[in-house]
Amino acid sequence: MTVGEGVIDVRMQAPAACEGCGICTTGTSGETIMRDVRDTLGALVGDTVEVDIPDSVKGRAVVAVFLVPVVALLAGYLAGFLLGSWLHLDRDLVGLILALVAGSVAFLGVRRAEYRIAESDRFSPHVSAIIARGHGGP
Repeated sequence: MTVGEGVIDVRMQAPAACEGCGICTTGTSGETIMRDVRDTLGALVGDTVEVDIPDSVKGRAVVAVFLVPVVALLAGYLAGFLLGSWLHLDRDLVGLILALVAGSVAFLGVRRAEYRIAESDRFSPHVSAIIARGHGGP
């Protein structure tokens, strides 16, 4: 564990269910590291800590990553299909174009929201308890 100004990097063994979420990185010696974990309890290098990841992050991530783009694609296609019919153009082609535009806008919106969420303390992983004090070294 490394300590910084209100944040720590936590070295841990991640369970199999945790793999692939993208919050953690792999260190040089193969260990899993969760970087920039908010710490208001004053953890020191070598301490054993409990890290809490808010449940709201998981639910919103599923909605943002899967539901928003699919709804945008479908809405774009439907709007283009109706607009193509109204303008006497190829409905499928106009639907495809508007679906791609809507999907791209949704993707950009999800990326922008991701940056806002990453900066928010409310959604950040944080130290919820210091389980054991370490030796003051790595």
